[in-house]
Amino acid sequence: MGRTIYAEEHLRTYLTFLAKPDGYVIGLILGQSGGQKDYIVHLAKTPPPLAKNIVEETLISYTTTAEQDAADIYIKSVKDIPMSWVADHAKHVTRMLPGGMWVLGIFIIGPEDILEITSNVQIFKSVLGAIHKTLSWNNKHLCGNNQDEKLILAFNSITQKYVCKSIDVSKDGILKPADWKFQERATKWHQLEAFVDFDKLYFIDADKDPETLKRQLQNILTNVADLIDSSVVVIEEEVRPLETMLEIICKKKRDNKECKNKKNDNNSFQVSLYIPCSQDNTNSDIRVTSCSASIRLIGQLVSKTFVHQKASIAEANMAVRQDIVRSLASRLEMHWDSLIEEENGSPEENITLHEPPRRVLIALPENKVTLSDYLFPGEGPQEALLSLQELLDLEVQESQVQKEVELQADPMEFYCQSDVNSQLSDHGTDKTKFQIFVPYIGLCVAFFIVTAAIIIHELI
Repeated sequence: MGRTIYAEEHLRTYLTFLAKPDGYVIGLILGQSGGQKDYIVHLAKTPPPLAKNIVEETLISYTTTAEQDAADIYIKSVKDIPMSWVADHAKHVTRMLPGGMWVLGIFIIGPEDILEITSNVQIFKSVLGAIHKTLSWNNKHLCGNNQDEKLILAFNSITQKYVCKSIDVSKDGILKPADWKFQERATKWHQLEAFVDFDKLYFIDADKDPETLKRQLQNILTNVADLIDSSVVVIEEEVRPLETMLEIICKKKRDNKECKNKKNDNNSFQVSLYIPCSQDNTNSDIRVTSCSASIRLIGQLVSKTFVHQKASIAEANMAVRQDIVRSLASRLEMHWDSLIEEENGSPEENITLHEPPRRVLIALPENKVTLSDYLFPGEGPQEALLSLQELLDLEVQESQVQKEVELQADPMEFYCQSDVNSQLSDHGTDKTKFQIFVPYIGLCVAFFIVTAAIIIHELI
């Protein structure tokens, strides 16, 4: 039995709008997979390359109006589809998706029945293979369980007919039938909100070869991901069987007159994560290790995730875990990529403040599922609008960008705390203490509030 894909009718209108009689358009299918059923939230046209030799970072750069006009052309032939460019687009878009949602495949618009031409099919297989390879080899905490089965939606710009196929890019590569259904009725989404507190100190072994700040942050990210993966997820303060459907829980809430979110058909659930304590309390395993530095991760992280109307407790648990790890991985990856060189302090100033990008949220106009963008210090919502336009082909007003969901850090707060730590340290030793403060502050349950800062403090 083939896959069934549910998409809202406005996405058919979007495909028709992109259609051109003498050219081709390629883009990404974004959504959530639930067994043999997929739920589509958005179709995002891949922006055209600006030049032949494009580096990855160019995808998220912003050009002048003249350059955009010159580059905004349709692909003249299927063989001209830039595979690596589409794959880079998939990686950047994945960063913007909430946990549980992925790049499910590609759509192609052209003036013919595209999938009936063998040479075209081989090219599309190569494009999907490039996407799968990029997402599999990239930061695993960002891309997660990149599923092997992908979708191809072909839309004839002349007849307005469409056909969808699925393909397992890791096996035989045979096209399988898939039933793509446009529906007038919007998909219902359950909204999951969780708070996770962090306060953990990581020590840097002095006997090991020195590692870059990027490598140290990657190690911390791996440790946090393992903790989240081992956590116990509890929805609405009750442990339930993993096969229980969320809609059953909401029905009980509605019967108790607690489900107040009927207006937009989104049902909200409060989620708690319990991270197991270490079981190793024996003194026999205690050893003394010389450390040259320490990194402290502290704060509260607030997660906002969406799962389809037929989702189970198990699917909800996985989506929440993925959202927490993906959010932290996104900002840390963007942060370490932005660093030109490591800062080791100077005689004039022994404290250096690093601020990772902060998160802003944007609800999709038709279904209210929230996507994310990340802004560095000094950037405003205008940059988010440009990013949405280029990566997701979305036109939104500045007022629609929830720009206050993450607050910028107050440097003086961390400088003062670092002074206290300096006084408590051993005098006469040459040690470095790195502190990563990530205080995530939830001001209200409807928003994702984050304050993030990284402090490097060299002790005397």
